[in-house]
Amino acid sequence: MRTGLVKRTPVRCPFVADENGSYEVSYYEVGDRRLARAGATLSRRVENGRGIWRLELPRLNGEGLSLEQAGGPVSPPGRIGRVLPAYLRGSEPTQVARVRLRGEDVEVLEGELPEGDDQPADDPIGLIRAMLGRQYAEILRHDPGVRLDLDAEDVHRLRVAVRRARAVLRAARGVLDPEWSEPLRAELKWLGGSFGPRRDLDVLLARLRSEVAELDQPERTAADALIESLEAEREGAQALAAEALASDRYFQLLDSLEAAVRGPRVRRGEVSLAKLAAREFNRLRKVARRLGPESTDDELHRARILGKRARYAAELAEPEAGRPARQVVARAKAFQDVLGAHQDAIVAEARLRGLLAEPTGSGAAFAAGRLVERERERRVEARAELPKAWRALDRAARKAW
Repeated sequence: MRTGLVKRTPVRCPFVADENGSYEVSYYEVGDRRLARAGATLSRRVENGRGIWRLELPRLNGEGLSLEQAGGPVSPPGRIGRVLPAYLRGSEPTQVARVRLRGEDVEVLEGELPEGDDQPADDPIGLIRAMLGRQYAEILRHDPGVRLDLDAEDVHRLRVAVRRARAVLRAARGVLDPEWSEPLRAELKWLGGSFGPRRDLDVLLARLRSEVAELDQPERTAADALIESLEAEREGAQALAAEALASDRYFQLLDSLEAAVRGPRVRRGEVSLAKLAAREFNRLRKVARRLGPESTDDELHRARILGKRARYAAELAEPEAGRPARQVVARAKAFQDVLGAHQDAIVAEARLRGLLAEPTGSGAAFAAGRLVERERERRVEARAELPKAWRALDRAARKAW
């Protein structure tokens, strides 16, 4: 599926100029500025009587992902079209600008060049819209990477965007029309869950590869068999993620998010985002205060979920609350990282034990046992770090809210 995809440093228009040293390019948009929201551009030029489409997508490492293919003037051709289902959703791109380029000079012949993000909002409802808009853009931005299985980080960032959108809807549920917001939250939960197995396996494989590299022979070779088993399972998880991205349900969810960005349905407009954030944090505080050395894994996992919600609510309130909210966000991230390491260790150990239940050689069993020991050590370390991380977060929240 990677045929024709080339990673390169973004170059605005690496096209062949005519005898006058210039060339014309038509730029396209889809729906409600979907390409511009994601930082992508879709264009078409004519060279020697042949139309050539060009798609440029932002990537994780700052480089551009570019794809070119010859095609007619109505629809993007095959390879490009297969990257863009989340943008197109059954529609065709619309030409929004035609320009002539000569060197660094750009002459707009028709229309307007696609613009980037909207102007920042300063009212509460506007800030909710802006936050939802950023998450919607992140989903669009990382959809191609998940669809083409380009980078494990695409799945992570797409899931984070889904969680943030859900957290915003949850924090603002006293302001929003629940008949509108709750079904949207449910669909976002479905989407995030569709990528859960793939993300869990990405994290587990990264951890195990690192651990296996430190094993001595012959344990290292034996552990490679465990890695191969998980890699085969990951292929199935990727197929499930791709199936979700190809579904009408996903496209309808994107339509709903796009409508939410234009204007969420509200039942009252006066709201303090700082108070919403304080409410989310108080839910976390009730649980976190009861944590101790004897807390169960489930109790820590619950605190992790509430910590995420508190963090995302603080991000929403940051334009209103300023620096104190930023401190809460930073401390909440550290709190999450500790509990995330604990949860990752739990998942890794459970999966390793599951592999041990299958018929394996003694060498693989020994290697898996070694890896289980290391995951247990990580759990102990995370539990030891948790009280300090919580105290720092609690102090920051008291100053902010």
